[in-house]
Amino acid sequence: MSTAVRCTVFVGTAGVGKTQQVARIARGAWRDEQVDLLVWVTVTDRMAVVAGYAQAMAEITGTDTATGSGTAASERGAQAFLAWLRPGAEGARRRWLIVLDDVVDPEDLRGLWPPDHPDGQVLVTTRRRDVAQPGLNRLVVPVAGFTPHEASAYLAEVLAEYGRTDAAADELAAFADTLGYLPLALSQAAAHLAGAGLGLAAYVRLLDEYDLLSGPGERDGGRPRRGQPLAELVPGPGALPDDQDFAVPEAWRSSLERADRMPSGDLARPLLELASLLPDAGMPESVFHNSAAAEYLHKHRATAPSGPMLRPDERHAALQMLEADEVRGALRLMDRLGIIDYTPGASYRAVRVHPVLQRATRESLPADRVRKLGRTVASALEKAADAHGKDPGFAPVLRDAVDVLRRHADSALWAGWSYHGPDAFSGLEGNGPSPVDHGLLYRLGEVLGTTGQAQAAVAYFERLAGEALHRQGPYSPGLEFARLRQAHWQGESGDATGAVAAYEAILDQQSRFFGPHHKRTLDTRAALGRWRGAAGDAAGAVAAYAELLSLLQHHSYPNSPDILGARAELARWQGESGNPYGAAMAYEALLTDLIRVLGEHGGLQHPKEGGTGPYRSGLEDLTALSNWVKVFDAHHGHAHWRGRAGDAAGAAASLTYLLNQQIQILGPDHPRILATREELAHWEERARNR
Repeated sequence: MSTAVRCTVFVGTAGVGKTQQVARIARGAWRDEQVDLLVWVTVTDRMAVVAGYAQAMAEITGTDTATGSGTAASERGAQAFLAWLRPGAEGARRRWLIVLDDVVDPEDLRGLWPPDHPDGQVLVTTRRRDVAQPGLNRLVVPVAGFTPHEASAYLAEVLAEYGRTDAAADELAAFADTLGYLPLALSQAAAHLAGAGLGLAAYVRLLDEYDLLSGPGERDGGRPRRGQPLAELVPGPGALPDDQDFAVPEAWRSSLERADRMPSGDLARPLLELASLLPDAGMPESVFHNSAAAEYLHKHRATAPSGPMLRPDERHAALQMLEADEVRGALRLMDRLGIIDYTPGASYRAVRVHPVLQRATRESLPADRVRKLGRTVASALEKAADAHGKDPGFAPVLRDAVDVLRRHADSALWAGWSYHGPDAFSGLEGNGPSPVDHGLLYRLGEVLGTTGQAQAAVAYFERLAGEALHRQGPYSPGLEFARLRQAHWQGESGDATGAVAAYEAILDQQSRFFGPHHKRTLDTRAALGRWRGAAGDAAGAVAAYAELLSLLQHHSYPNSPDILGARAELARWQGESGNPYGAAMAYEALLTDLIRVLGEHGGLQHPKEGGTGPYRSGLEDLTALSNWVKVFDAHHGHAHWRGRAGDAAGAAASLTYLLNQQIQILGPDHPRILATREELAHWEERARNR
């Protein structure tokens, strides 16, 4: 049997030019007399194929071979046509080309595929990936639209046909990029541009999307948005170029309507809405099936029940039913129908949607829906950051996602008012973010910093602080928090001196706003002490922690966790500042108080009691272990500075006791054991050599 290609399937999403490619091939074959018969069938459904085949047979024979009327007669005519196509029929050589355009359901072609023939060719266009399966004598051709170069060349050619030859190369490139290089969009936009008599640069400005939460021509954050909806920038019905059937915003409607009728397909539209505020380059599938996304999907799925809002327990039960497998099934369906690209193994770019479809989806939603959707997407991204935030490969994906989300729904993430005076911080104790601004605004900076991009985190928080100041004024809690995180990552990036200057400026403002005893002021003073020490100013660190301790002792109960922590830092920096004896004595007093205070509250129970090992599960064991670590740190500090003060033998004795305790509590393989053994060996050697 011949292995020559008899069937070529062109597959791609809506508007990428599949039909145009096949039409060029078919016209060329007919013009060059490569075929004797050319049949074109638009496969809207099975009956369209049957009718097309029956009509072809009638024209071939000159008579109506399907005697009678109705569906049965058409079926007989179609089968007669398929029989006529088979090789060897009446001994004649027949060169034919059958085009099956826009196959929407593979079932429509069951029993109607043209037969294999040495002189026959079949060209198929479809969005359906289940139709586009490779096989014997079958070639699958993915169609992805234009490349940037092809798009610019196409635009130049089309505009020239309209008498527009003045377009610059950079204008053509910007035009094509704004429309995602989609052939259908480019042809319709070019026709509208020519008909409206607009210059290319002016039209590109109109294509610049307006803020969906402010509307066309309005202003957001002081920035004019001059764009218009895509539906207003393409020709209306009856004026579409090239006999096109639908405007580009409607190009995916039929696929979505088909999805609505299929299992899990009622999730297609809300999934597409979530994706419309995410990068077209793709996002991890976890964004679409975490708890934040699930609530939106449940509420907006096509079969969502109407009626009163569910109680919390009912909503939880409903969300439990919306399992990740169901969402994955819907994503697979949307991929099969050519609505999205879904590649489960593609790491953080598993779900991709064409930017024109994203835009059409966004613009179909009312502003209040976009606002809620924006916060939902932000929460879903936060959940994804919980799962992937420690992976450096996720950071650029999250950054891209936040940029896209803020481009289209920025105001949904911010408190919609300005703050006037320190009362804005009412109810906020420590140095946390604003409870009204969405946490994603700050989370991105933290992900950048914790994945090794401290300088990028500094720059991000600096920009965020500027935006908070512009939007909410100088008393904004978001502004203060962004400044605090900028200072922190400035230190982590290696600029401890810059961090000190930043914390000093924040501390000065907080002292005036809240007073020296406020929790926010105290937290900043502790951070200032840390970074003074990191900058090499041990004496400055001592001063900061000494003042912090004094302030805490006026308003906290004796030996509170904050006071004990401040005492530990003060002891450390006393030693680093050149007072090892004072540090040793301070650690000794701290160690005594830690054992007494934690012991009184049951916080130093042996983790092994009642369990099977040093790492028994359970909150009580974790608390006990954490408290033991505080004791060990103080014990180690005492021994270290005792040795630095000249008492090597005393340091060795103290470390020997510490080592035995650590082995008993932590187990012999804990990393702290090795560090203690190494320091013990150091002081034992020093004691022998005295």
